[in-house]
Amino acid sequence: MSDKKTMKIYMGLCSVIALVYGVWMSLFMRWDQFPYIIPTEADMLLPSADFIAKFDGMLHQPLYANAAVYWIWVIFSTILLFMYALFIKKILFAEKITKGTTVFCMANLIAGFAFITWYGFLSFPEQFGNILTDVTASMLGLRYPWHFKIWGILASLSIFTNTLYMYRKNNYKGKTGVIVTSLGCASIFVTINVPSAGLDLVMTARCLSHWATALTFAFLGAAGVIIFLFHKSKQKEKKYIFATVFFVAVLILMLVLLATVGKSAFIENLPMWVAYALLFIINFTSLLDEKDTDEKKVPSFA
Repeated sequence: MSDKKTMKIYMGLCSVIALVYGVWMSLFMRWDQFPYIIPTEADMLLPSADFIAKFDGMLHQPLYANAAVYWIWVIFSTILLFMYALFIKKILFAEKITKGTTVFCMANLIAGFAFITWYGFLSFPEQFGNILTDVTASMLGLRYPWHFKIWGILASLSIFTNTLYMYRKNNYKGKTGVIVTSLGCASIFVTINVPSAGLDLVMTARCLSHWATALTFAFLGAAGVIIFLFHKSKQKEKKYIFATVFFVAVLILMLVLLATVGKSAFIENLPMWVAYALLFIINFTSLLDEKDTDEKKVPSFA
């Protein structure tokens, strides 16, 4: 299969995802009336146990002040998803890596790392307890809904573009990584539009779709990086073998902590921090570069 045909398939996949998302937001989510939970000042003074007991009966306030705000968000987020197809063309299939591409990818990688770190340490411990063991990114989204949307956009954009950059820089030929990364990074757009429902809606279609798409983003986003690391490890490159083992170990540690300690934004951020560090090292330093790498070659995805 020629590079041009492969590129069109990838771009077509991203375009279909964006179209489905736009239709879903326009025809279904526009009627969604689920409000975000906004604690009152009195609620914020309650002990943790009393706050949780009152969780179902708290005051509510819609996220979208009016229809115009909703439609601006729908148009913006849909256009952004369509741009993922453009990123594939401009990053993955570019004749050469330009300075502009490098600056763009580095900037959104740094911005993504900075924002998810800052967001993960937002808290209101009077309600949910210890930030290291009790407060998840989704729970924070109930108090900071627009912050949660920015969190999802930056996490998705930074992982997607920098995974593509990593493939292009190293002339990686695999197709599976591009597909899983595209699907994973698009899924978070559902997560941030279908917020954590609270204690009264656990095990409903809403809650399950929120969890399912969040897990899809986590595992497929990580898979796009791991696939590349395994590829390099099979070539017996010692540095990549260490990086692969370390990243997989962190993922296993996260699962163990989720099972033993429970969900929290801190635990959720562990693999993200490691992924950002690896992408930065691979993309923008020479620490893991092969000595004979020729970045000017056009990658073949046939």
